[in-house]
Amino acid sequence: MENIPTVSSEEELLELRREGKITEAEYGELLGAMRKATSHTRPVLDKTGIAACLKRQSGNRGIPGVLWIGLVSLGIMVLFKLAAVFSVGPRILVDAGISAALLVGLYLGHKWAYILTIVFVVLGTVFALSKGAGYGLLVLVLDCLVLVPVVLSTEYFFFKNGANSGNRETEK
Repeated sequence: MENIPTVSSEEELLELRREGKITEAEYGELLGAMRKATSHTRPVLDKTGIAACLKRQSGNRGIPGVLWIGLVSLGIMVLFKLAAVFSVGPRILVDAGISAALLVGLYLGHKWAYILTIVFVVLGTVFALSKGAGYGLLVLVLDCLVLVPVVLSTEYFFFKNGANSGNRETEK
């Protein structure tokens, strides 16, 4: 349904070009402006599913290779936290939920996820070190698998081609 106005508008624009009412250059400029305006609409889930929706949201920028290390590490940590529910207790579900939300936010390139990941990693490491040196060092090493790639990918979250990109859709 969302594409119906665009298709009819493009057809009308093509008709104006055929009739000679607009030049080829004007046609190209207007067509580009129409397509750019419709590309900023909110993505809709269709037959292609959630993967295509996530790809449309992330824009043309690819996720930096080093960030994949952090994303995979965070995903594995979420799985281990879920597996530890029976030995640790239900409070680890909150931790797993927060980690899963950060994982999705990092994948989509949101600034809030970048900032909260750094905050939670630092606070989690400080808290773990207060429980003992051995446990604290283990948590520090695992958290560094997430923190270092995220910090190295700062440009992905804040800049695009030298300009501030923000959330990719909201800041213009």
